[in-house]
Amino acid sequence: MKFTNIFRQMSPLPHLPERSFWIYALASLLLSVITLTGSLQVMADPLPPAPGPVGPVHRGGDGSIVATRQGGPIRVCPTAGPGCDATSLAAALADAPNGSTIVLAAGVYRQGAVIAPNAITLSGEDGARIEGGAVQGKAALVVTGNDTVITGIDCSGISVPDHNGACVRLEGRNLTLRHVHFHDSEEGILTGGGTGTVTVEDSLFERLGAGGRAHGLYIGDSDALILRRTSVLASTGEGHEVKSRAARTTIDGCVIASLGGVDSRLIDASNGGIVTITGSVLEKGPASANDQLIGFGLEGFTHSANSLTIDTSIVIKDRSNARLVLGDVAPSLSATKVIGGTHQDAGAAQWFPSRDAAGMGAYPYLPPAPGATSPR
Repeated sequence: MKFTNIFRQMSPLPHLPERSFWIYALASLLLSVITLTGSLQVMADPLPPAPGPVGPVHRGGDGSIVATRQGGPIRVCPTAGPGCDATSLAAALADAPNGSTIVLAAGVYRQGAVIAPNAITLSGEDGARIEGGAVQGKAALVVTGNDTVITGIDCSGISVPDHNGACVRLEGRNLTLRHVHFHDSEEGILTGGGTGTVTVEDSLFERLGAGGRAHGLYIGDSDALILRRTSVLASTGEGHEVKSRAARTTIDGCVIASLGGVDSRLIDASNGGIVTITGSVLEKGPASANDQLIGFGLEGFTHSANSLTIDTSIVIKDRSNARLVLGDVAPSLSATKVIGGTHQDAGAAQWFPSRDAAGMGAYPYLPPAPGATSPR
């Protein structure tokens, strides 16, 4: 009785008849047990942690949904799906902060983009291709930001009304390209003046050029063009493989070749500058519209220092009457072989009258670049 009285005093309903009171008491006890058991289960099996923040979500200019990852790459895919932050490059770049990394997943993209932020890295996964997607009537990628890096992108089919359609149009400063394949377009790279240094490594440019004024690479009045372990092949439409107005043009471990292309010059240093070619192969093809391999200062000298050096390289003249250089410069040749043409035009280089005399395979065989350390 004493326990019953104490329990009644603690109850919110102490005046219930005894039988009703005990039914209420047992129900309360059962409810307490169920509640305690549930609490223990939650403690034993907590909910999984919430995912990390993905950053602001917005609708891109093309209507796609974009989630900008904080502190991680922004991944672009041809179609929406898990692990994709945007379905177009333009949408991904719309609010990308300086220093962002944009990853282009495998697939075909038919829209280009303007890269406006600084220090952007655009990295293509194996199989990422931009086809025929010029923007602003200029290029697939119009780069207005500074210090941009582009890697692993395949680009083709770029054409615009003024026939200067490029895979990349550089309007900012300092661009690095690695492992890109630019082909079958009017131009590979086109830059304006004052664009700093353009560096191209381990890449392939082929079948580019149009109308005698679009080229494989066309670098404006800039600080430097640096080509390393890169092939520029078979320009078309009487375009040059490389046209550079830069103060310094460095070609190291490269293959620059006409092959069957109706090109113009392999290298045109339009305003002179310091041109250094090392460990490379230069081949003048039989269908080339121009008999000079290199043009130097033919549009006037604008730089304070001007020189042409060819070292440890192989020069092949598959076009009849081909000349090594046209321009007001005395080239410095060392440890270099010249195959074809005249002995006089070879200067101080080791000269062979034909491929056969040099022990080289017949046209269109190209030897590897003597200085190449990681060919594409």
